[in-house]
Amino acid sequence: MAQFFGRMWDRAQGKLYVVRICDKVFNELADKNTQLLDISSLHVATLMVYNSINKQLAGPHKDPPCMNDVAKQMEHYKKETPEGITQDEFRRLIMEWVRRDLRLVLANKAAVAIMAAPLLAVTAKNAGKQVPRVGPAVEKVPTPLLFTVFSVGLMFLQDIRAGKQ
Repeated sequence: MAQFFGRMWDRAQGKLYVVRICDKVFNELADKNTQLLDISSLHVATLMVYNSINKQLAGPHKDPPCMNDVAKQMEHYKKETPEGITQDEFRRLIMEWVRRDLRLVLANKAAVAIMAAPLLAVTAKNAGKQVPRVGPAVEKVPTPLLFTVFSVGLMFLQDIRAGKQ
């Protein structure tokens, strides 16, 4: 059960999409024989990841790390593993750089959901009251419950656009 809620939390933050983007970029740029990303192409890979993130995740434009940060990481990896970076190391590095931006993604999704949910809840309840045989049951459902359901639904509905690509 905890794993389910952990995955839902990661999905709401957009971490699952970042992992997919990292995997796609890594597979494009990595050496097919060694399955390692050349350290010299780390900057290009980082820019490709951030470009895809900006296309897929809603919210403000996310700036990639500055060239100095990338250069420091490149030097660090050259000392540790001069042959290249594994896929897990690449993912971990990108997630470290993107962590702050993912909080903004979650905040933007929550803001949209919280602003739109009350209107949808009241509209749905009023429309449901007018339907014969369903109206009495709809009147018994508390509006705050509908508000919560619509808020959660809108949070995950915003992920559909990112999940299709």
